[in-house]
Amino acid sequence: MAEAVRHVKLGIDLNLSRADLGHPDRPGLWQELRSRTVHASELRCMGACYRNDPDCPEWMYLKGNPDGTGLRQAVHLNSSAARNHPDAVESDKHKALKDRVATVSQRAGFSVEVEARSSTGKRVTDVLVRGEGGLLLGHELQVSKLSVPTIKRRIAIAREDGVLPMWTTDNPAVQVEHRAPWATIPPTNAGWVRTGHELLVSGGARSAEVERCGRRGPYCPVTRGRPCGQLHVYLEAALGLNLDALVVGAAAGAWRALEQTDSRGRPMYYWVTADDMERYLNDRAGRRPVPNIELNPDAGDGSTMVPRDLDLNCDYGIDTGHRRPAAPPRDPRGTVVVDFGPSSAPRRARVGLVWTHHATGDRLPCRICHNGAFTRDERGRPCHKACAEEEEAARQAGQS
Repeated sequence: MAEAVRHVKLGIDLNLSRADLGHPDRPGLWQELRSRTVHASELRCMGACYRNDPDCPEWMYLKGNPDGTGLRQAVHLNSSAARNHPDAVESDKHKALKDRVATVSQRAGFSVEVEARSSTGKRVTDVLVRGEGGLLLGHELQVSKLSVPTIKRRIAIAREDGVLPMWTTDNPAVQVEHRAPWATIPPTNAGWVRTGHELLVSGGARSAEVERCGRRGPYCPVTRGRPCGQLHVYLEAALGLNLDALVVGAAAGAWRALEQTDSRGRPMYYWVTADDMERYLNDRAGRRPVPNIELNPDAGDGSTMVPRDLDLNCDYGIDTGHRRPAAPPRDPRGTVVVDFGPSSAPRRARVGLVWTHHATGDRLPCRICHNGAFTRDERGRPCHKACAEEEEAARQAGQS
């Protein structure tokens, strides 16, 4: 709500905090205004919107009970204009996220400006971080639903000002994916953010994996023809990444924004580490990657690294050390068979986890079987419920 409203047609200012709207000589003014439609170009915001750009009026409409009871408000017709009144519209969670991003960046030694406004007044960035090499990183912490045209417009304005936009949200209704460098986190609250709990990134960041061509699809990612049988670099969802680490890494240049195009030529953005980006781009340019490197301190020619052969016999491609644990066998009725030892016959242990209130998200590799999963476990990590139940059954069997 604006702190000052002017009725242009009547030529009067309205004070919504008073029952008579500041005009005791006009009894029933509120009922009169609410009994008909207030059209555009009648009510103008004379607060922050007018101070920022007096030549560009922001129009409003009235909201409240016609009889004058309850809360009375003047709301902007252009919803994005409400950003000129941050103290009036910000939620506690939004404030907490801004404070956390600013604090983490300052502790890492970067210059930070909160609610950074451009010289034209068109852009108000939640947190502007001045990173390495003159990088201007504009953090937008979006927790409420926002229209796609508004998102696109704000991204375009930031880029015109030389700011690299970085959007972070915990709201699935905010459709910012791939329109700018982005990150999604599981739904959270202000208390969780302020107490420093982990905010795991569930989307928007990728890590490089090396696999034999043909295992992931019928086409070579470089030639777009038949599988060549060579090793290629693929990008997988980054697991276990904390938002704090991504914020600092992006400012330091350790994490970089990778822009790609999909099959229809539309841009897509991911956060990728600098090393993984170099490996990925070299591979797509036709230069074969060195998949695994180990130190060679005994080399007499001054070199410090030598290539190491890959183990390609693993069922999941490259041996990353994150193999799926052997799951207990299932019987036809769907129960998990747990062997408690040779002294007793195997008994069936029914393990049923309750995931009613767990988060869901984009299809990402399950932390156990590495196949695509929409569900998240209690820590917000991608995981199939069946995989988690098998893991829990195996754990209970090991404790017996």
